[in-house]
Amino acid sequence: MRFGRILQWIVIFLLALLSPSAVLGETKYIRITADRVNIRASPSTSSPVVAKARKGDVFGLHGKEGKWFKLRMFSVDSRYVHRSLAEISSYVVSLPRQVSTRREIYRRLLDAEGRAETEADRKYPLEDRRGRPIPGNLNKNLAYMWLLSDRYKLEVMHTFRVQAPVHTVIISEGVKSNW
Repeated sequence: MRFGRILQWIVIFLLALLSPSAVLGETKYIRITADRVNIRASPSTSSPVVAKARKGDVFGLHGKEGKWFKLRMFSVDSRYVHRSLAEISSYVVSLPRQVSTRREIYRRLLDAEGRAETEADRKYPLEDRRGRPIPGNLNKNLAYMWLLSDRYKLEVMHTFRVQAPVHTVIISEGVKSNW
């Protein structure tokens, strides 16, 4: 098992240890107020676009940097939205009622992680053809994998019409239920 995958499972395991009340207790959120909003890797319009948020999307707020909201999507990296395109908002985590729907979201989220990992390995291989580590590629691989993971997981959330904060609760439930 490669290092990136191990790290992903450690993050999932740590999320699973959180009780739903700890997850649901987050009190600060942002709500996207414009139709299509670039979520960026850093607080700059020249920064790479991680994903496209839609009007009404909700994300956990983790601070402000200048004219930018700092938010958490799904990876360990912070993401950024310009403050003119979102507002601080209250939000109550609302899960889909059907267990089968939550299970399908969980499975699609894992598929999104796998897809991100595969694409990151293709772009920044960790080893050469002889199995020797490629210097400098580990950090590039992880950063790219997390960027793609955030992008693909937001697509899953859009598909099921659920908000990003639901992610942690569904991952926790999926791990605990051994889906």
